[in-house]
Amino acid sequence: MAYFLYDYIYQFMRMSKKILFIIGLSLSSAMSLSAQTYPEVVFENSLLSGNYAKSLVEYSGDSWVQNVKKNLPTTDSLFFTPGNSLSLRYLSSRAGTWRVALLNDRHKVNYQVVANDVLTIKLYVQSAHTKEKTLPKIQLLQGASATNVLDLAPFIDDFDHDTWLNVEIPLSKFSNLKAGESISEVVFSQNTSDEMTHQLFIDQVEFLPKNPPRVKLSSGAILSQVTSIDKQVELQWQLPLTPSIRYIKIYRSTDNVDFKPIAIRPVFMQKCYDLVEEFNKKYYYKIAWVDYDYVESPFSTVKEILTKPATDLELSNLVKLANVNYFIENYDINSGLFLPNKANKKAIVSIEESGYAILSLLIGVENNVISRQAVLMRLTRMMKFLNKAQNHEGVFSSFYDGREGVPVYLNNVQMYDVKATSKLIEALLVAREYFSKDSPEEKSFRDAVNGLWKRVNWTKLTSTSNPHALVDQWSAIDSTAQSKNLNGLDDGLSTYLLAMSSPTFPLSDASYIAGYARKLAPVDSNSIVYPVSKIDQDAKIELRTDFTTPQLMMNGTVSVEDSLIFQDHTFYGKKIALGDLNSSMIDFYRPFLTLDPRGKYDGHVDYGQLASNYILAYKRRDNELNLGSTYTDIWGVQNPADPHGHYLINPAIGISAVAFEQEIGQKSLRKFYDQYAQVLFTQYGFRSWIDLKNNDVSDDFKAKNQATVAISMENAKSGLIWKLYNQIPEINATLKKIYIKK
Repeated sequence: MAYFLYDYIYQFMRMSKKILFIIGLSLSSAMSLSAQTYPEVVFENSLLSGNYAKSLVEYSGDSWVQNVKKNLPTTDSLFFTPGNSLSLRYLSSRAGTWRVALLNDRHKVNYQVVANDVLTIKLYVQSAHTKEKTLPKIQLLQGASATNVLDLAPFIDDFDHDTWLNVEIPLSKFSNLKAGESISEVVFSQNTSDEMTHQLFIDQVEFLPKNPPRVKLSSGAILSQVTSIDKQVELQWQLPLTPSIRYIKIYRSTDNVDFKPIAIRPVFMQKCYDLVEEFNKKYYYKIAWVDYDYVESPFSTVKEILTKPATDLELSNLVKLANVNYFIENYDINSGLFLPNKANKKAIVSIEESGYAILSLLIGVENNVISRQAVLMRLTRMMKFLNKAQNHEGVFSSFYDGREGVPVYLNNVQMYDVKATSKLIEALLVAREYFSKDSPEEKSFRDAVNGLWKRVNWTKLTSTSNPHALVDQWSAIDSTAQSKNLNGLDDGLSTYLLAMSSPTFPLSDASYIAGYARKLAPVDSNSIVYPVSKIDQDAKIELRTDFTTPQLMMNGTVSVEDSLIFQDHTFYGKKIALGDLNSSMIDFYRPFLTLDPRGKYDGHVDYGQLASNYILAYKRRDNELNLGSTYTDIWGVQNPADPHGHYLINPAIGISAVAFEQEIGQKSLRKFYDQYAQVLFTQYGFRSWIDLKNNDVSDDFKAKNQATVAISMENAKSGLIWKLYNQIPEINATLKKIYIKK
């Protein structure tokens, strides 16, 4: 009965949106580098020392498994690949049972089962009395579907103690395994009972090809550059095209004699950061290539670096350009578009995130971390791809196969994304202003942008119930069921400004109020009467007067003025004229990455004041929540509406305030860096979130976060993106009609 109770609890926790009992880790003790990895890797390293959040332990009766809050402990003193491994300490009793699951949900794109692949595990048996028959059993889960349970022993060559053993299990040995579907869990469970305590260590759990490339790594690795800012040491390498290289292994020394392995990096990484402990101290580095059998190449030459404290400006540039680097490295070479996951075997590119990438790359050019010509070449490749890509009225699907040029539809539903397309077109128009030279290459790029820009027929993308309101997406199968009206600040403002500015198919000026500023579109189109004299698709109305007067009548009784998004609320002592605090502030920032809110007043809202007040209210609210920090500069809850109060802090929120409240943003940057850089900051900037109450941290990055930080910091410094956006002639003309002096 106890076992079934534990099994019920296990199933409930596994199905929960967030595991409630996650880890008791020590943030400050994680001194090794942490890396993104391949989709086929289930476990490589835990980002935080102490416990592994992506594990789940259960036992019943007289059996037992060592755990901290139902998670496996980790150790940083014994590992196969640096810097830690999982500790599996268990007792198998006849009067009980146990199981441990490694949850495989940390990747953007998960590994899909290939029938001929092999599950490999590195296993260290420390307890001398442990026999092969007392090793755990193993099972794979694909959602609710489970395979048979296998003994580990038959798949271990030369069983021994106190050494790393190689476990290789052909996937063909697992029955009921579905090819082409992902693995959700790798489960270890009790085998033979002997009433004794056993100690194992587990590392490098991954699915590999049966016959991977095995070209011998005879040439030395190439460590091309080592630099430092503050305590961050940046290492760059030159990777050859040898197919058998799987990892870059990094070694560090403080005396140029005793080198210790501190990290491995996958081959799609071009550089990494290492956070060291001291200023004004020399550190020495070397690297080696590692093949699929974990045999290392000859070492690179040793390079040394002397660390020095960074000024606030130097630290700001470090953070900004690390975020830009996310977009420099992550793109599809065929299409030039942003690649959310370079480790995915399919080159699935993102339209919306490519918009973020374009704006960030312009910042990279301005800061001399990527050449103007390199970005122009990438954008030119992008334009060639987009010109041929399947679209509807100039609107693209959310995702495409970068190699094949065809849309990739979620759930196999043919959809075209108006929001994503608007973000891409907006970014391309900003880039059009940036690449303004008379060279044939830049002129050709501008012409290509104009072609895409003029192709979008905004008038064919409106709601059937409101011709002034855009829909967020369009489907050839069932447009009305799959889409909703687009409105509001987060996604709506920049899209409507773009649509109203179109040189070929513009929405009427009335769409600002009747589309962007409408709270909700009515379900029944017959419930709205459109007075022809006041709202006409081709009418040029006087905005200043009509913005403050009713435009529509709902059922003849409720005016549009009563159904607008504008409001007069006060939160935490600050007046908020638009929006609330129940969604992530990252979304609030979105329109103001391009549109400078200062001095923008539309008769209802002073957007500069709104941005300032919203930041202050959001921060005050966060400071009153129990986030696990006593620092007022640590704020930025990304899921404020979570009903259980499991708040995740997104560093991008506090840092990006720098464009509107410079002191608040700068203090947030410094505090996040000083307190949590060792677990949050990487060569791509800050990770997506940190959970201070449960000592958990994301191992992921999001284009929206990385771009918001980079663009906000550059706008705070130079106003680059704001100025370029304001220079777009078509949009500038619309801005002059809408916004007036208060």
